[in-house]
Order: sequence, then structure tokens, then C-alpha cells
Amino acid sequence: MILTYTYFVDEKREGRHMKAEITTNHPGSYHGQPVIVLEDGEQLDPVSWITLGYKVVSADEAELAALYRMGLI
Repeated sequence: MILTYTYFVDEKREGRHMKAEITTNHPGSYHGQPVIVLEDGEQLDPVSWITLGYKVVSADEAELAALYRMGLI
């Protein structure tokens, strides 16, 4: 999927687009709970999702359903 975020200094300006995936194959995933991993390998936690205003640019149906189950959309 492709994500973007909002800059703090200019809320109308979006950050760069980045690739991300939802996976349970990451050290941040506990007991099979899915996590979002950015293209640099870092985990995107729910607090950062909210405070940085992450948005989905494109995602398939399975990814959207997973984000919904995670409470992010």
C-alpha cells in the first residue's frame, strides 16, 4: 500500500508518498497482531499514525480491511 502524512508546520501540505505493508512477520508483532512496516523497515505505531495524520493513498481490499480491524480507518 502507499501512505502519506501531514507536515506539522503546514497541515495542507502532504509528506512524501511511501510504501508500507501490513505484516505479522516483524519483531514488533506480538502474538500474531499485525503491524504496519514502512519501506525503511521501521514499524509505524498507532500513535504516530494519528499524530502525523497518516492517510492511505492506495491499498487493496485486504489492506483496507486490516487497517479497519486495527482501528486506523
